Formats: sequence, structure tokens, C-alpha cells
Amino acid sequence: MRLLPFWGRWERVIIMNIELYIKNRLCDIDSPESLGIRLKRQFINPAELSVKDAQMSYEISLPATPNNNEIFSHVNVEEVKGKFRIYEDARLYVDGILILNGKFRLSEITPDSYKGNLGVPAPLTVKDIFGETMMNQAGKWEIGFEGAPTITAFNKDEYDKKKYGEIAPCIFPFALYGLLNKTSSQGASTDKDVFDSSVRFRFEDIPPSVNCLRMLEQIFENAKYKLTGSAFDDERLKQLYVSYMNPNDFAMKWNTGKMELSGKWTNYDDKKRQVENRAYRDDTEEGKLQTINLFNAINTKVTPSSTYNIGGNITTNDNNVTTFTIPNKGLYKIILRAKVSLSKGSETVYYINGNSGPFVMEPDSPDKNNHFHSSRFELKLMRNFDGSLENIRFDNVFFNDNQRENAEEVGTAYPKPGETHFIDPKQNPDILCGFAWGKKPGLGSYINPTEERGQYIYNNPMAIKGGKSWDGEIEDRAYSASVNSGYLERTAGNGWKETNRFKVEIDNAPPSRTDIDANIKDADGEIAQVVWMEAGEKLSLIEISDMGLRIDMKYGDTQYGWLRHTVDFYLSVEPFMQEADWLTMRDDGASEKPMNWDDDSTFEQGNINLVEFMPQQVKINDWIDNFCKAFNLNMIHTGGVNFELNVKNKELVSGLSHIIDLDRRAGISRRRNESLKLPYVYELGFTIDTSEQGYYESMKDNEKKEKIVNSGDDGGGKFYTGSYETNKLSHTSDFSYNWLKTIKIEESGKELKIPVITEHEIWEKMPDYDEMKEKKYYEMPQRFWYKTETFDSIMNNGDNVTLACVGNEYTDNRKTRIVLNYKDEPDTITKNYFLLLADNNNDYTIIDCCLTSEEYRNLGKSLVKLNGDLYNIAEIDGYDPLGKNKCALKLIRKII
Repeated sequence: MRLLPFWGRWERVIIMNIELYIKNRLCDIDSPESLGIRLKRQFINPAELSVKDAQMSYEISLPATPNNNEIFSHVNVEEVKGKFRIYEDARLYVDGILILNGKFRLSEITPDSYKGNLGVPAPLTVKDIFGETMMNQAGKWEIGFEGAPTITAFNKDEYDKKKYGEIAPCIFPFALYGLLNKTSSQGASTDKDVFDSSVRFRFEDIPPSVNCLRMLEQIFENAKYKLTGSAFDDERLKQLYVSYMNPNDFAMKWNTGKMELSGKWTNYDDKKRQVENRAYRDDTEEGKLQTINLFNAINTKVTPSSTYNIGGNITTNDNNVTTFTIPNKGLYKIILRAKVSLSKGSETVYYINGNSGPFVMEPDSPDKNNHFHSSRFELKLMRNFDGSLENIRFDNVFFNDNQRENAEEVGTAYPKPGETHFIDPKQNPDILCGFAWGKKPGLGSYINPTEERGQYIYNNPMAIKGGKSWDGEIEDRAYSASVNSGYLERTAGNGWKETNRFKVEIDNAPPSRTDIDANIKDADGEIAQVVWMEAGEKLSLIEISDMGLRIDMKYGDTQYGWLRHTVDFYLSVEPFMQEADWLTMRDDGASEKPMNWDDDSTFEQGNINLVEFMPQQVKINDWIDNFCKAFNLNMIHTGGVNFELNVKNKELVSGLSHIIDLDRRAGISRRRNESLKLPYVYELGFTIDTSEQGYYESMKDNEKKEKIVNSGDDGGGKFYTGSYETNKLSHTSDFSYNWLKTIKIEESGKELKIPVITEHEIWEKMPDYDEMKEKKYYEMPQRFWYKTETFDSIMNNGDNVTLACVGNEYTDNRKTRIVLNYKDEPDTITKNYFLLLADNNNDYTIIDCCLTSEEYRNLGKSLVKLNGDLYNIAEIDGYDPLGKNKCALKLIRKII
């Protein structure tokens, strides 16, 4: 500032230094006045429930000097594409103070000038980062998982905090996505809202509930970005968890560690005097057959390994049905061992239905020796079994449908005696592996022609063919490998020669073999296989056998019976490779080069990936947008790899550290007022499914005890402003309200309020509890909750477990309370996080004034003092850094 003569007077003239940099180079300007800088910023728009800082300039003009021509790459003289583009890194300084850091958009070119606008563009958004990326593509977020002990540790806050942080990445809540899992013996006779000794939790009953902020932090980290912000200093948000949601048929990705079981089955349990009654008998052209699923049999005892089932993928229910679920897609190593022992008794007959119908008979019944020389037995591991035992047939067939050629043709190939027989998908697309023992006289297609004639002990392992079917119409192929030294091929004159057909080499693989003892009453086998399986596939262990023949010596009657026997079995399924290209199998079923059984697994075993428990069919940016909408948060890009998640109304100015005093620069008499244009009502709420049990239970009844439509508690709130405007402002996220239901604990008499995420129909008085409890509602919208306490229970495999109880309220260390609804009540989400200017007596006060560059720079954190009152700044329009033109300052009197 200096004094200059003006018409005979000395005037105080302010000379300001304005510098504009584009592409990090100082631009030439004719004069600060000719540049014509006028700026506009907006901070608050109460009619939009938003807090923002948008800033732009009116059009400015730069001279076409040699320096400026070089900055703009001489686009004023060259005919080049892309003349009118946005130039990065435009910075405006006034007296050394940076007042705008943005971009310059070129809009007009003349021989003498460049015209355009300065502005701060919209920052990078989460959509710019994640685009169409779905939650299931968000990478890895792993925690060590050892089953019930891990669940208990996270729920009791006893996990490794050095590894996972002070806030648990997840909890495992007591929330119902269906009915309580009660045993059939007691479940039907106790009320549905009573927790008694019959309740057993399965892993799928307690999917993890992830911490919202920890989840966002991990997603950004996986995308090579860093997320910080004021939300991470807010205990109410830091402690917030969100429920599980996925399609009902989605296979939860529990631990992919080794899975192992052993078992024993018999068709007659002499201790219980119990004949197996879940078998299927079928009379066919091939003979009279008896079939049983050993994973669904009353006389089976399955024992999952306590060491190798920590993901709970092997379960047995109260009806003695064992379910073996594949947790993730990939290549698995299978080892199956089994022993079949025929009974050594002779006379006893055990009827299944009284004294008539099918029966179990001793192999050494009079007049017939029913052993492996006259009866076939197959034990096979199958996937995707539909439960229809009547569709099961013998697969160890040495003609159609396992190969195209006729048995006697030259070139026909068969497995070497005792080696693995590969089953073509045309014969059985669902078999994985298994064993075949014995023969049936007269059925030549079931006898390997490479065996010596007259030999009656036929046996071999079986495995699905690891290539394409010989039938070209079958498009699907199996990705499988099991060791084999190659088939024998028929030559002229009924000779045989070695061949590489179906030769499969796997170094260090366990042996595949079968044997029948010399007593012809005991057989065993072992097979090792590597096979691709899909997530959610179920395994079954099926036995099919020929029935034995008995002649009644007294009356001469011929009877067929199920030969009495036992089966001991062992099954190990271990995740191996996540990609199928480890296999070197050709389409013809032979390996191209050796594989190695001992190669290191590419599966992360002993962990679960929390990303795989997040909504798989939701876009990442949609989830983030809805989360920000639910709590009125602001996600902004602050440059480079940095994002901030901020609590919006913390950005409103409330402190007195920066006050622009306009009492001496703008009088109250020169002000004007403008309506805030508030809507007549703010309506905030959740996405509501009125068929949910919680909403239905909260509905009011009319005089006839009928539910009144739309009368339930939806967790929403309405806030009337008193405005004469006719518009309504609705604010709804995709998240649901969290309803709680009272569950009575029978043992203690205590009552727990827990989330129930189901439709109301299953809670009605229905007789078939077992059918209703299998209904699941995992697909219902997510909801938020806080951990409140813990609850001790038991898993269906017998392990003790501590569950987390969750609710809708939380009080942080500073005694700041929140209730997870939007009602017009204290401590709700609305009262904690939303700015509702519901005072219709308030309005905009608009004044014309001049501001210094320092004041302009600090507008976002300043209050304005005018006529003794304090005001928040909503908007500034036409700011002139030279101070020659007044700007319009739009203010809202501070009432909050």
C-alpha cells in the first residue's frame, strides 16, 4: 500500500500482487484488472442436507504473449486436436496467499488472447477408484480361524490385538437368519422363541459381522489407497458392525483347511438289533441290487477329525445325516480308504419289515456261498448326489458307457489288473473315485478281459476320467488325475500290449490299489486323486451291491437277501491348488508330463477371508455411497493415494478462532434477505421389507386383532420445518432397520433381545419345525448393530462357543450415546450426524462486502460477525481479489 496523488489529493491506493501459474509456469497478465478474476464458492445448502465446498471463477482473459503461447503449446497458431482441454495444476496467488488450487479450462482462443475458467473440479470419487468392481473382487482380508475357539476369542475381545488392532475386524453375533436350529426330538414341542438344550449352532448360523470402518480401511488398502478422516476418531462409528448378506444359495467361505473323517457302517447292528432301513432295493436286468448312502444311514457312525474340520464343513444332524461341503473352488487332494467285511455267520436271517419283505442274510446261508466270487460291491465317492438311490448303477463296466469300442475289437484298451479304471462322464459324471470288488457270473461286461480266465477275485480302484468323454455330445469334462501306469490294448489274435493310453504320472502320490483276501470275505482299497471341485458341492459315499441268494432247504423256496457286512472307511479332502492349470491332463485322459503330489499348496489354509463374507453382488462404490448416506458422511479425495471419510457436520464452523468482523464494513441497513427454501418436511429412514418378522411384529392391531397396513416401526423419522414450501426431502439408504426379538433362555430364565432377520411366516404356528428351520434369509438387506454382551452356547459338533449379543444402542467413553434409528428423539442417527435447519424463522442474510485474500482463504473455517450476531457462511459469489468490486456473501444466522 502506498499514497499516490489524485486530482490534487493524496489517495490511499492498494496495489495487489496477483500471480497465476498454469502447468507450474507463471503466466503473463496485462494487469490485475484485465485478468478479471471473480470467484464463487458454496459451503452449505440446507435444502439438500449437504455440506460442501465448491469453487470456480468467472471467465478470465490472458494475453497471447510468447510465454503464454509456450504454456498453451501454441494452440493459437497450430491446427491441432484437443485445443480446448483442461490444463492441470492451475494455482492463483494473491499477495503470496494461495486462494485457488485447481485447473484451468480453456474455452476461447483469439490471435490476441486465451479465455477460460479457473475452478476446483470435483475430487476423485470412490467410483473413479472402484468403478464396477464388486465386493467379491475386493481382495483379501484374512483372519486366522480355528473354528469355535476363534469365534469365542473375537466375541470376548481376547484375540491377538497386536495383529488385528484394538477394534475387532469382526464379531460372530447371535442373530437369527432363520429359526433356532433345534433337534427334531425336542424342537417341534418347544416354542419357537424358547432357547433350550436342543439348540445347536452350525457355522452357517453365525456368519461374521464385519466392522464397518475396518472393512472400508481394508478395501482401500487393497486398492493401494489410504483412508483416514474424522470418522475414524468417532467411537460411535468405530464400534459399528454390519450384518451378513448374500444369496441364500451362496456357499459361505469357511476355513479351507484339510477335512477328514472316519466312519463305520453295517447293514445289521447286532447290539441294537437294528436293520438298516434307508437302503433302496431294485430288481433290474443286471440283477437284484441293494443301494445305500453311507452319509445318510441309521447304522453309520461318522467321526469328523477334531484336528481337520475346523471350518465346520463336515456336520452330522440329529437324523444321522452327514453333510460334507466343499468350502471353496479349486483342486483338492482326496484320499479314500475302505474295508468291506462280509459276516462270518451262517444261519441267521434279519428281516427289515417283520417276517416279510427284504431281509439281511448271512453270506454262508445254506446251499449258496455268497461271497465276492458271486456278488459285486462298489463303494464310490460322489458329488452332487440328488438323493435318488434308484438312479445308482454299477459303474465298473468294461464296455459301454465307459468306452466306445466293442470288447473284442483290436485296439480296445482296458486297465491293467488291479489298476485304476477310469469312469467316463457318459457312464457317471458325478463319481469322483471309489472301489469295485467281486464279479457276477454271466455278466461279462463287468469283467475286465485282461484278467485271467477262471480267476474269480476281480477288483480295482475307480476314478473319474480326467479328460473329455468319448461321446462328443458331452461338453463338460472332469479335471482330475489319479496315478495309472497305462492301459493294455488288444492286439490281433487276442493278445495285449502296453500302451500310454490313460497313463497318468503323479510323483510321490500315495498308492491306489484294491485287494480281496483269500477267504473271499474281506476286501479293502485305497485311492489317491487330485480333482477340481466347486464351492458348495456336497460329497456322498455310496455303496451298491448284488443281493445274495438263499434256498430254504425245508420248503425249497428261493429267496434273495442283502448280504450282511460292514464297511470301515476313511476320507481326507485337502485343498491343494486354486487354479486348475496345475493339472497336465490332456483331453484324452492321459497326463502330458508328470505332476508332483508334494507341491506346495496355493490355498491359504487355517484362515478365512472376510471379503468372502461381504455382499458378493454389491458394487463397492454403491456400498460406500449408501454407508455415507446412512450416517451423512463425506468421502473426499485429498490428493495422491489419500482419501478421507469425514463426519459432515464437524466441518460446520462452531469455534470462535476465526471470525470475520463485518460490523465496520457492511451495515445491517444494506442487507437483503432470501428464503432458505426449506422443504416442509425432512423424511429420513431405512429400506424396509414389511414382510420381515420385526416389522410385522411391531404392526398395530385393529379392533378385530388384524394387522393395520403400514403401521409397523420402520426406524424412520419425520422433521417438520414449518416451511410453506410444498416439497418433501426424503433421505433413504439401502440398509435396513434392525428389529430385535425377545428370546427366552430356558436354563436361566433370562431374556435376550436379538436381531431376527427373517420373514414372519416361519414364526407362525406351523407343525413342521424341521422343514421351517431349513429356511434361511441371508439375502435380506444389511443392518447395523453394536456388540452389547456375550452368550455361551454349543456347536453341533459339540464344541463350546461364545456368541456376541448385539443391539441398537451404544455409549462411548465420553458418554456420547447413539440409537440406530432416525426418529425425532435424543441420540438418534439424525441428532448425531445430520444438520436439519428446521427453523422456519431463519433465512439467508445477503450482504455486499469486500474481503481480503486471507479472509477468503479461511472462509471454510470462519464465522461472520454482523450487527452483534454470528453467522455461518453458506455461499460467496463474485469475490474480487483486487477488492475493487464487492462480493455477495450469503449468511445463515448461527442458531446451532
